[in-house]
Amino acid sequence: MMMRIPLYLVIAQWALLGALGILVIVLFRQLGRLLNGTAKAAELGPVTGSRAAALSYVRPGEQAPHQLRPGGGQPLLLAFVDPTCPSCEQLVLTLDQLRAAGELAGTDVLLLISDPVSYLQISDAFSGTGLEIGRPADPAGLEYYRVTATPLLVAVDAAGTVTAAGSAIRSAEVRRYVQACLGTMQAPAAAEAVAMTGEGAA
Repeated sequence: MMMRIPLYLVIAQWALLGALGILVIVLFRQLGRLLNGTAKAAELGPVTGSRAAALSYVRPGEQAPHQLRPGGGQPLLLAFVDPTCPSCEQLVLTLDQLRAAGELAGTDVLLLISDPVSYLQISDAFSGTGLEIGRPADPAGLEYYRVTATPLLVAVDAAGTVTAAGSAIRSAEVRRYVQACLGTMQAPAAAEAVAMTGEGAA
């Protein structure tokens, strides 16, 4: 004589299996995001301690390229940003605020964009900035800087050595990159800076 399993037990069993399946999928996706985020942080920007590479760029409204040669005795903060990136707009506003407050401490700041120059007009942060803007004209130089996502900050000291590279948008975080340019404090880790922003790179 065959024993019949109550219907509610069958339903409960399938419900439990479904819940376990959903849980496995969620955990798998979270693990994938974590591993992907770690890989991006590790691949973003040049290697700290390396010699910053020269780079040619063109300013908006000009034709002749300018040569960026880090290591001329002036600290340098490179910001790879784009007008179509919301986090980049926030970074540009932060840099303008620090400049107006005199907190850049003599550090040169250059905004480098990959978007077409005409896109600058779609963002008040970019069209109204008092910082120098350029569009890289040297693909080989960009390979060194490893701009796999924006925003990317690269701090270079007066001797031309990369002291920090990563992502940041808040004032306290950006100040750490300025201080890294000046060599007045330990350089921020790229992965830590990315985690502190809580923002996804565009």
